[in-house]
Amino acid sequence: MQRIGPGRLGPVLVHPSADLAWWLVPCGSVEELASVGFLSVHASGRPLRCPSAGQYVDGLGWLEKPDGSGRLTDPAALGAAFRPGGRLRAGAFC
Repeated sequence: MQRIGPGRLGPVLVHPSADLAWWLVPCGSVEELASVGFLSVHASGRPLRCPSAGQYVDGLGWLEKPDGSGRLTDPAALGAAFRPGGRLRAGAFC
């Protein structure tokens, strides 16, 4: 998240005990991120079970809460964080 930076970071849902995280990105980002290792990219329309901001439910919670602005993670910044030389080594993306 630090490598992405606050100006390009949108909501991030996490499930710590399962070592999973989901970054919300704009529709149409699938092609840009499809070749990035450590990420599983899912197209729009797939359901994502998530709790209300500020709550943890069944191990799921928001590491970066949605703020109602519609701000999403910049896919180029997310891809750079996971590509070779990036600091992030594991995770999942939906």
